[in-house]
Amino acid sequence: MSSISHPSLSRSATIARAFGARVAEYESHAGLQRIVAERLATFLPPRSCPRVLELGCGTGLLSRRLIESYPDGSFLLTDLAPAMLAECRRNLGDKAGTAQFQTMDASRPVADGPVDLIAMSMILHWLPDPVAVLRQLQGLLAPGGMLLYATISGSSFPEWRDVLERLSLASGLVELPELPGVIDEEMLVAGSDTLTFLRRMKAVGGITAKEGYAQLSAGQLRRAIRLADCDHGGRITWHILYGRLGASFVSD
Repeated sequence: MSSISHPSLSRSATIARAFGARVAEYESHAGLQRIVAERLATFLPPRSCPRVLELGCGTGLLSRRLIESYPDGSFLLTDLAPAMLAECRRNLGDKAGTAQFQTMDASRPVADGPVDLIAMSMILHWLPDPVAVLRQLQGLLAPGGMLLYATISGSSFPEWRDVLERLSLASGLVELPELPGVIDEEMLVAGSDTLTFLRRMKAVGGITAKEGYAQLSAGQLRRAIRLADCDHGGRITWHILYGRLGASFVSD
């Protein structure tokens, strides 16, 4: 996968810049992210007036479901990219009045006082140490509180990994550890061919390679795309994990 990273920026700043630059077209290309947010919302626990923290709210795909599910709740919606926060506020419309918006790096989460629910969809895989972040987030939960997450696993995109290995090309895919609290998983395919997959990833700011990765040349990228289309039918598979944590690293 090619990189759109900028070596002069920190990884967090690079990610914020990548997503912020694509905010206007994000939702038109975020079909898979929408599916994942909707599925994650099915795990929301019944609560009357919870204090809710969302990390990586983006344009509000999950935020809308959170506010719909908890009409009497209070919400702190956060994202690393200010442009995404502004778009989330716009998309929520009249419902935005029930929420506060704050720029926040999910790798260093903070909250004033304990919260009843923490939700994060498709954000953990961007963090340098997702397990450590989950531990920190558990410390922000009130007694009986819950943390829900959805993320890709380290076995996502096996077809693209296979192609890069066979062509002896370096992979920019970030390696992910085993995560605690997994309660469900699914395999999803978005796009009809490899180029469409890569274009959609770029359109949603999602091609930010691991640090130190030198992006593929145009010729290398073309060869990899042709081989993926030929041998895998252009199917690139996302392995999505859904997790739930309470006060300890034991799924509820």
